[in-house]
Amino acid sequence: MTAGNAATQLRETGIALLRGVFDVDLLVRLHGAAKRCFEALDAGLQPPDSYRFNRAGHSVLVTALVDFGASSGELLSPLATAGLDDLIQGALDGPWACSMEQSWVRKKFAPAFTADRVLAFQNWHQDGALGVRFPAAPSPDIPMTELLTCWIPLQRCGGDSPGLEFIRGRQASLLHFTELGDAALRRRFPAEQFWRPELEVGDGLVFMKSVLHRTYESPEMSSNRLSVEYRAFPA
Repeated sequence: MTAGNAATQLRETGIALLRGVFDVDLLVRLHGAAKRCFEALDAGLQPPDSYRFNRAGHSVLVTALVDFGASSGELLSPLATAGLDDLIQGALDGPWACSMEQSWVRKKFAPAFTADRVLAFQNWHQDGALGVRFPAAPSPDIPMTELLTCWIPLQRCGGDSPGLEFIRGRQASLLHFTELGDAALRRRFPAEQFWRPELEVGDGLVFMKSVLHRTYESPEMSSNRLSVEYRAFPA
């Protein structure tokens, strides 16, 4: 990772694309644990409350992976990647801490596998809306929660399996939930700001609290996707 380039990306677009910086062997082990976890859930395992299993979103806390072969030391190891601490510290203007209560493993299904499932498509949102109570009508004064997201796919994604789509650029405030329809956002922002990166194992994304993003899928996709995400908060 070139710290200067990543910091510039964050500052200018709200998103830093990190190519080949994460330990592939570690991600392969986390992928195996995540695969076993969701296979067990799909087979009818009744998850303990500690997993915080979201059936519609198909997500569990990262800590659930300890029950499926990941060591507790491996769970946060991606955040020890060289240069990442400085990048996050610079973006949050000081020391930070990762919340294990807001660090998730997610399985996103390719459209071919969703016909018989009740699943919630992760539509446009901003992570800075975490914990925010929205007023009934749009307002320019909705405060954002201070955080940064580090999103790491556990397999190739964005091509044959679901990835993420972004609207590049840092927003001054939270958009109201009534403003987040895809058609409305495409009228609001120029086409060149919409971005769907294709990622390999070892790649990752760090993005700011105000950045608009959603799950990206297309009918041609034939593979499901596993990913982990960590949320960093000012310490």
